[in-house]
Amino acid sequence: MRKRNASILIPALELEECRQDFLKRELSLNPDTPYATQDIAVAMLEKKARNWDRWVTLSIVFLLILPLPFVRFEAWPQGTIVFERIIMPWSRFQICYVDYVHKEPVVEEYRFTWKGELLPRNISLPLFARSHAVDPPLLKWQNNPDIVLKDIFYEGDFLQIKTFWRPILLWPFAMGFQIRSYR
Repeated sequence: MRKRNASILIPALELEECRQDFLKRELSLNPDTPYATQDIAVAMLEKKARNWDRWVTLSIVFLLILPLPFVRFEAWPQGTIVFERIIMPWSRFQICYVDYVHKEPVVEEYRFTWKGELLPRNISLPLFARSHAVDPPLLKWQNNPDIVLKDIFYEGDFLQIKTFWRPILLWPFAMGFQIRSYR
């Protein structure tokens, strides 16, 4: 009978030694303190929290590196940028003007696909900003305030609409570069 108990006690002692080694090595805890069991629980939760923090950080970095579609409105042939925005599947814009022939307001609505393509597909780019307009046309991006296309209208330029893909992390740097190039 002693042999059975001895064989049971030896693994139990080895298990306790392994546990104390683990506490000292991995969790930097002293197993001899009276609050060792509470410390173990807190240390295990902290280890899970560190793992969670790593996963969240990696997923944020992945989302920032992920390329998204952008649209840029610019005057053509001058190349001055009217504005640039991120395209979402629900993104839309309108070009509003008063028709020269019929003297009635006209609203041309455009949308984008989830791939960043302009809808309707049958339009020819670049758009002539004063072909049928009495006054400078308005460009309305979703529900934002209107942008009056005065410079494009009076100079007889076209409105060029370009779509392209760029990682969202690079967008602020590109905008800063564009602002710097205007100075």
